[in-house]
Amino acid sequence: MGKRTTPIVNDKNVSRAELEARIERLEGELVRCKQESATAIHELERGFFDTSIDMLCMLGFNGHFKRLNRAWERTLGFTREELMSRPFLEFVHPDDRERTLKQNAQVRGGGQALAFENRYLCKDGSFRWFHWNAAPDSPQEIIYSVARDVTASKQAEAEREQLVRELQAALAEVNTLREILPICSYCRKIRDDKNFWHSVEDYISEHTTSLFSHGICPSCLATHADLEHTRVERE
Repeated sequence: MGKRTTPIVNDKNVSRAELEARIERLEGELVRCKQESATAIHELERGFFDTSIDMLCMLGFNGHFKRLNRAWERTLGFTREELMSRPFLEFVHPDDRERTLKQNAQVRGGGQALAFENRYLCKDGSFRWFHWNAAPDSPQEIIYSVARDVTASKQAEAEREQLVRELQAALAEVNTLREILPICSYCRKIRDDKNFWHSVEDYISEHTTSLFSHGICPSCLATHADLEHTRVERE
């Protein structure tokens, strides 16, 4: 682009004092425009921050919240002042603190928290599950985070898992019942699924890969051998 040659003031009769006054008015107008723009941006950010359904926060590298939106109060029951007055870790479930500290250290080191989950304390003593995404602003030593309350989905997931366990237990019970073989109390034959009766040897041979080798146990040997010996002597 060429060098600008048009003078700011064309009227050569304008005095130096009037020129300075015009510049001062322009500078004042510029300052006012900047202030109005900054105010509008601040109001826009505040409106978005305060009306967000999700929980938004600015967490200092020192472990204290620096800014929280109203969703925190609605979700946990604590005021924002109460939440910012104590280290954030005091509100984390004891079982989740170790891995929360590890995740926090990774973010402070320049990483990101993506889909991280932990439990936060409510004022009534209960805990709620949070799903986190976070990124650091290292020069400002701040972590910008958004958390979503996923307690309801966690409870639904636990109920589904419980239902699956109950169904698996019921199926195992059914399978156990199927393994109970109806056997005749007199002839010791076994009834199959088609209501036919089979000897034990035939049934097991048909339904398994087992083979039989016939022998005689000591008790039967004593009983039957004596009877056979007696019979032979009588003959």
